[in-house]
Amino acid sequence: MLDVATLSAALLSQPATDDTAEALSTAKPVLVDLQPGLWFTRVRGLTSTGTTEFELDTQLGLDEHLGAFRGCLTITREPWTAKLMGTSFHANGHAQTSGGTWADQPVEAGDPTAFDVSWLQFELQWDQRNPMGDGSRRTTEPMELLFGPHVAVSYLNLEQRLTSSGGTVERDGAWWSLMVGGQFTMQADMHRFADWMHQLRVEIAAAGGASMDGGSTWSIRATTTVMFTPTIGLSAGYRLVEFNELTRDDWTVSPRFPGFYLGLNIAF
Repeated sequence: MLDVATLSAALLSQPATDDTAEALSTAKPVLVDLQPGLWFTRVRGLTSTGTTEFELDTQLGLDEHLGAFRGCLTITREPWTAKLMGTSFHANGHAQTSGGTWADQPVEAGDPTAFDVSWLQFELQWDQRNPMGDGSRRTTEPMELLFGPHVAVSYLNLEQRLTSSGGTVERDGAWWSLMVGGQFTMQADMHRFADWMHQLRVEIAAAGGASMDGGSTWSIRATTTVMFTPTIGLSAGYRLVEFNELTRDDWTVSPRFPGFYLGLNIAF
């Protein structure tokens, strides 16, 4: 009679098959990158609450150079990547022009102005093609090329204020936008060239779409990252986020936020 306990012990003691060992060795891990940094941006674009349209930077004086915190969390399980990024900042200025009205108040040179921005964006990327390399973001290949599409959802909250002889008036609003775009990544194993450099990575992404309340939006980012070790690196690049014809009641605003970016890259 077959002893079930003896048979079970015998099966458990058998070595893993070649197929099992290969499956375990090729299992794709979850990779996490945290990127805190500074975005050296400015407020640009147009605003109006009636017949007079003002330039935010040159006419309303919101031309302050800002060093705003901008963070990004990246989670990858190849070939999928999810990104959550965002920033919040405040800009002050003084009107540089006289004439016209904003929120029913006459605008005079020297009137204090302010602009508050909070922005979040979530992206889901698919690295559909890897024409060179092994398809791994933590590659040990000499060169890795990845590209594919992504979808993005963004949230923007704005508040604009003007203080004039008639008092302080403000307008505020929040908008959700849906975008589609694509990304390209080039990364190279740098051990063979320099002992102090682990990896070089170049990422370019662009997307465009529309606000759910009307208006359009698009974003561009380009980043070069030097990883000194597998876990620590430095990133530098350019960021642009632009919205057009966003409306809330009598307020129409088309803000644009361009600027260079510098940050750390911490990989887990």
